[in-house]
Amino acid sequence: MTHRIHSTSFLFLLLMLPANAAAQQTAVSLPVIPQPREVSLSPGHFRITGQTRIILGSGGTAEDRFAANQLNEHLIGLGMSPLAVSEENRVRAKESDFILIGSPRSARSSALLKETGLILTDVMKDEGYVLSVTSSHITVMGESVRGRYYGVMTLIQLITREKKSTTAPRLLVRDWPLLRMRGITDDLSRGQVSTLENFKKIIRFLSRHKLNVYSPYIEDIFEFSNHPLIGRGRGALTAGEIRTLDEYARQHHVELIPIFETLGHWENILLIPEYRQYAEFPGAHTLNVSDDRIYDLLDEMIGELAAAFSSPYFNMAADESWDVGLGASRERVAASDLATVHAEHYKRLFKILEKYGKRPLMYGDIILNHPAILEKIPRNVIIVDWQYWGAESYPSPAVFSAAGFPFVVSPAIWNFTGPFPNYLNTTINIRNFARDGYRNGTDGILTSNWNDYGGEALRELNYYGFAWTAECGWNPANADLLKFDQIFFTAFSGNERAGRLLRSTYQLLANVYTLLEWHEIWRHPLLPVRESILNNLWRFQTIEVTMPLVRELIREAESSMSINKNHLDYLRFVADLNEWFTRKIDAGQRIRKLQQDSLRTNAEQSAAIRTVAESLIPPLEALKREFVRLWLQTNREANLHLLTSRYDRQISYWKEIAANPLQSRYDIPSAWLYHPSANPYVRDSSATQVPRAFFRFVWDGGDSL
Repeated sequence: MTHRIHSTSFLFLLLMLPANAAAQQTAVSLPVIPQPREVSLSPGHFRITGQTRIILGSGGTAEDRFAANQLNEHLIGLGMSPLAVSEENRVRAKESDFILIGSPRSARSSALLKETGLILTDVMKDEGYVLSVTSSHITVMGESVRGRYYGVMTLIQLITREKKSTTAPRLLVRDWPLLRMRGITDDLSRGQVSTLENFKKIIRFLSRHKLNVYSPYIEDIFEFSNHPLIGRGRGALTAGEIRTLDEYARQHHVELIPIFETLGHWENILLIPEYRQYAEFPGAHTLNVSDDRIYDLLDEMIGELAAAFSSPYFNMAADESWDVGLGASRERVAASDLATVHAEHYKRLFKILEKYGKRPLMYGDIILNHPAILEKIPRNVIIVDWQYWGAESYPSPAVFSAAGFPFVVSPAIWNFTGPFPNYLNTTINIRNFARDGYRNGTDGILTSNWNDYGGEALRELNYYGFAWTAECGWNPANADLLKFDQIFFTAFSGNERAGRLLRSTYQLLANVYTLLEWHEIWRHPLLPVRESILNNLWRFQTIEVTMPLVRELIREAESSMSINKNHLDYLRFVADLNEWFTRKIDAGQRIRKLQQDSLRTNAEQSAAIRTVAESLIPPLEALKREFVRLWLQTNREANLHLLTSRYDRQISYWKEIAANPLQSRYDIPSAWLYHPSANPYVRDSSATQVPRAFFRFVWDGGDSL
């Protein structure tokens, strides 16, 4: 649909089109994420007053009443009193000034269908809805409770409050998603574990934007009843906490699907002495698939998780199992091949999952590396095809489609390498991967949110990526980033002016020249600056001149934003950390010059260097305090000490420099840690590297041998 529709007869003809013909979005843009599929706007509005009532259509459910309560909570947030909620059979037939939430079989819904000629097609059955706003009433209609709920979510985004008037525009919407499974995966296992309240906040955000899956990634972040050492001191979730979140998510029409590693990424568990016996080799991060004991262990663990999560799906992960065949399974792999050994392991896991009534999902990277696996495993497993780099197109969806496997695409919020997400890569990756997945028949999109480097990247900066996933999952064929940006930032900040300020702030922080990586922030200040694919001089200059502007935008937004104002604290922290980094680089260069200043005495050199070094410590201590405060607002305290130790270590570097100002080398003192040709002191893209080195150390054991 490419033109604005005003004529009822034209609308009727349009809605009679087959689903694939009507799958293109209307040119009408609403302030709604995701954009509805078909929209007809009319002049005027419906005014919501204290006399307006919410009517639950005949045959309404508890879920419909929950949707009505969500609408009332939104109205309360706008300064109104909650509306009365009544059942349709208790309301006079000709009454107006109402908001109806009901199925097509309710009396008022049937009247709307008859009046407009609307048809709810098969593609609308599971999650589709019709939203009609006239000057006298509003109707939210859908075959399913989820569809009606999504209609209410659209209505909530359309309601505006100006002065003392609360209104919704007159329109007719007919809407449904193009992808069935839409959601995010959330890494809890590398350090950053949300509080229960933060989990609920994330679920509410996903629900508001019609995402229907939240998939927590679990390595050791679950308290197994028979394995008390696993997850100890790591902020692990209990089965009771999972059930609480699971019920809360189901209320909001979000499905919690666990991701539990069943082959690779067992490093946190295999580091525990009692569990080292299950490793492919000492120090491996992969289980030994030739040890039958691991299947009893996995059966027990999967059973506990399966009981805590109500979803019929279970993501067994099994990604990046590069250690298989390098240790205990070497002979088994040599006797067949890696594809066969992996497939045999997968099939044993499928049987375990079937025992607990779960349908398996699994990551597809090993399969893409060993495609013979596709002929060795059943085709009921859903492949999670992860590709995280922004590209013009992605060939992997066609591989799984041609092989006859159901699959979902899994792009990523590129948030884990530094303080602020790389939203340039993220938006391209999500949009293009969703598009190519849709063209090849994907079941859905699950955008990954990883927390590498100890989970230092704060999760509160990911909501933009969550919302973009919602847009691309609902409209994978033609998601419009420019429209999305305007809608998202306005909605997230509460008004257009604040939205423009927030959008500008994001664009400056996500500029590739202002993005930093954790390793360069925490690198010793007197080691040479690592080379980058971008010109470092340009990068540091851009950060230096941009961060004051970012702080100015944040100050202006603070006086304009009416909601989510605390989000600015996270942006301010990123700006301050970026600026401190440029001071660090500048200080390192100044100290190097001072150390080589032959016109000064040693005492003068030392005093000047000490002044420079000590000036970096107080602002870094302040950044540490702010990081702790922001972390504890949304996360459990567990694992925080591992991140604050980075601040402490960096502070110790500056104290070390102040104490020994004329010291010139800061690489690790060792007789043989580095190969002499490996350029350990200058590790950049231009230095010669040794890909593999072997060391021999000879010592006299004396009588001890």
